[in-house]
Parts: sequence; structure tokens; C-alpha cells
Amino acid sequence: MIKFFSLVICLGIFSSFCGNNSEAVAKFGEKVKFAKNSPVKFADFTLVFTGERSVSSDVFPRGFLYQDFTIQNQTEEKTVSWTSGTGDIAPTAFQIGGSSYELELRISDKLGKLAENELVVWKNSRF
Repeated sequence: MIKFFSLVICLGIFSSFCGNNSEAVAKFGEKVKFAKNSPVKFADFTLVFTGERSVSSDVFPRGFLYQDFTIQNQTEEKTVSWTSGTGDIAPTAFQIGGSSYELELRISDKLGKLAENELVVWKNSRF
């Protein structure tokens, strides 16, 4: 009987390391890795990085580089675009499902510098 329970525990530990991690839910307020066209599931919605786009400007010769994300829950889908703009890096606010959120890239007000493939989403952090 002890061998059976030991086997069950070992299988549980093994499956937690080798299991499908795509079902993992990202946590608000924590650094999360992202990649193009790879869904990141949060408790309230799924976020997908769809790519970068450049927007020209008459005032700023270099224009602006936007990072675009699709945000989707069971009833809504919208595009959220983040940019560092003129260099004042700030969170991008968005709403979905009646709640407010902020998306941070490159630097987080609370967590510091973010890697190129990291983001942070805060729920109702400033609203």
C-alpha cells in the first residue's frame, strides 16, 4: 500500500513538471513572458501579442513604434496598443468586461525594468 501511494505522489510531481503549461493562468501584478501570436491567459481575459507597427508623425521624424495586443474575454474582443511615445514610458490603460486594467512594457512602476519579452498587467491599480 505504501508503494502505491509513493507511486501516486511521484506521478503527481512528474506530471506537474511535464504537464501542459498552456493552461497556466498568469497573475496580475507579476512579470509575464509573451511572444507573438502566443496567448497569455489571465483570470479575466486572454491577451495575445499581435506585433509591432510604426506610425509616422509630422512632429517627430522617427514616428512612433506601437506594440499591439488583442484582449479577449467570453463576450468582447479589442485591440490595445502600447507605445513609449516620446520617451515617457507609462502604462496603457484599458477596460474589458466592466473592469479596468493597465498594461506595462519595458519598465514597471512597481517592479522595475522588464525584459524585451515581459509585460505586467495590473487590475484596477489606478482607477
